[in-house]
Amino acid sequence: MQDVLKELKPANNGQYALHLFYGNSLPVSETTELNRFQNSDNRITDALIKVQFWDHEQERNVKWAKAIGIKNFPMYVIADAEGIVLETPYLSQVKEFLSGKQLHE
Repeated sequence: MQDVLKELKPANNGQYALHLFYGNSLPVSETTELNRFQNSDNRITDALIKVQFWDHEQERNVKWAKAIGIKNFPMYVIADAEGIVLETPYLSQVKEFLSGKQLHE
């Protein structure tokens, strides 16, 4: 699991990496909304340095999801330099978390 977390985490404090683990198909409307949100404010763009999509088609991605305890899909995972700070199936919670962390500090 430590190898997986090392790969998922951003290198620097104060930055976030967002990972979307999904099953059979990438939720296009949500990825479009995520892209719009990410680019809606420079503070979010600066803080969210990595956005990565992990499909269930590749065996490595399945192993990684299992290693961090993901059983339901889609699942958004946000990590900072310390580790995983949010797991949620809801894009709205991702937006709320990042807005709260970046726009109100």
